[in-house]
Amino acid sequence: MNWLREHKTLTVILAILFTLTIIITISSNHIGNSTPLGRNIEKISALIKEPFSSAGNGVKSGLNGLIHFRSILNENEQLKEQISELNREIIQAKLTEAELDELRSLSNILGYQNISSNYTYVTADVIGMDGSNWFNLFTINAGIEDGIYKDAVVVNGDGLIGRVLEVGTDWAKIISVIDESNSVSFKVLRDLSLLGILYGDGKGGLEGYMIDPDAAIIEGDILITSGIGMYPEGVPIGKVENIVWNNNTLLKTITIEPSAYFKNLQKVTVLINKK
Repeated sequence: MNWLREHKTLTVILAILFTLTIIITISSNHIGNSTPLGRNIEKISALIKEPFSSAGNGVKSGLNGLIHFRSILNENEQLKEQISELNREIIQAKLTEAELDELRSLSNILGYQNISSNYTYVTADVIGMDGSNWFNLFTINAGIEDGIYKDAVVVNGDGLIGRVLEVGTDWAKIISVIDESNSVSFKVLRDLSLLGILYGDGKGGLEGYMIDPDAAIIEGDILITSGIGMYPEGVPIGKVENIVWNNNTLLKTITIEPSAYFKNLQKVTVLINKK
């Protein structure tokens, strides 16, 4: 009796476990019994089993939820991949369209009889420029292997770009008409008898003078290459913006807006002399 008093808690737990064992044993022996005792035993047994059954269902439900969540994550990753692929396709389509537009405009230049009959051409991408906001000097990804040589003429769809300054196996450096060290002979499209010389102004534009001080040039006149020197005749160069009489040189000096946009060159064409 002293032991039971000293271990009351343990005694109660053991008594409960003993009682539950008897109830479960009797329940298993009275399955399907319709007597009042059997029904009461089944009710007690169900009450005992219910928490354990609920716990099992909860675990099962949690596992199903985790599997569903992982499935959603996988679907999201697949959707991200599809969106990335569509974006790449859209960008490529825009680049292809831009290249086609450049080639279409380039055909206007290459369509001149003296160019189409005397030159073949190599179209290349601009891959570098020499530290300026303007494309005074820049590099393309074509060279000797493509038939390019020093002083070959360079154009794009808008007009004259410049000439080849240096050339390597698979690259070439281009000096453009807007560079101060480059000069070009030109004609006035409105009156081909009017001749002049132009060169880069160092600011992304062009300036020059008329050989005949009395030449009737006007603002808005379109200038083209004259065919004198290395540049073939008929390639657009630019439009006259301003005309000033220079008292020091006794010449008409002009400022010219270039036909080509020298702040964003991406693709150019090098004319290769057939001779």
